[in-house]
Amino acid sequence: MTSEKGVSRGRGRRGPFSELLRVEGKLALRAPYGLGLGIIFPTVLLSVFGLIGSAVPGNVANTGFTILELYIPIIIVIEFFGVALTALPIPLVRDRESGWLRRVSTTPVGPSRVLAAQMVLNLAFALAGIVIVLIGSVAVFGATLSVSIYFVFSTILALAEIFSLGLLIAAIAPTQTAQNAISGALFFAMLFLSGLWYPAAEASGPLQTIMYYSPGGAAVNAMLESAFGTGPPLSAVATMVVYAIVFAAVAIRYFRWE
Repeated sequence: MTSEKGVSRGRGRRGPFSELLRVEGKLALRAPYGLGLGIIFPTVLLSVFGLIGSAVPGNVANTGFTILELYIPIIIVIEFFGVALTALPIPLVRDRESGWLRRVSTTPVGPSRVLAAQMVLNLAFALAGIVIVLIGSVAVFGATLSVSIYFVFSTILALAEIFSLGLLIAAIAPTQTAQNAISGALFFAMLFLSGLWYPAAEASGPLQTIMYYSPGGAAVNAMLESAFGTGPPLSAVATMVVYAIVFAAVAIRYFRWE
């Protein structure tokens, strides 16, 4: 009896946002896009490139980086794109298309808290992926990266620009079908431009320039130099800031709750 009353009192003290976060968290686990792309996908990529790096020691194409060192920031950035382009916009577009966001606007929760809950959940998936990649690369594969203030700064900028792009998709996609098409096309484009199949450090000419100044390429460049060099290049920082501002501004301008 006492325990039941304690549970009831605990539920009674839970605010609207924490209750919403709990419900959205359960829904996120039932359709585990964030879990798969934020945790399982980077774990698989780390295992693959970690084993390749162990089999092929030494620098890659005179870049000064080993295979694993080149791919650690690439894996993290791709994980960001997976979460931001898929797990973030899917529930927002779905709930807007079904009219649920419009209905919830009449409750104490409000649609802005729905957006905040989705941001919190998906940031948690993204951060979990970072921890897995960093700890796994060092503890399992012996990487010697440096998690400095520059790396933290570059990671925050990468999250800002990539999650702003995810919100932009949620803003402009009129239906779930359109959102799936846009997210899928962008995700596979970012796989290439972020360097998954062909790292920008090994490219040359116009292709290297395009990769370095793409959203994913700028993030990878900044995080790579921050983890294994002296700090992020100013060009990469400026590129990420511009993308974050533009994506966020367009998302705010066109985002609709119904």
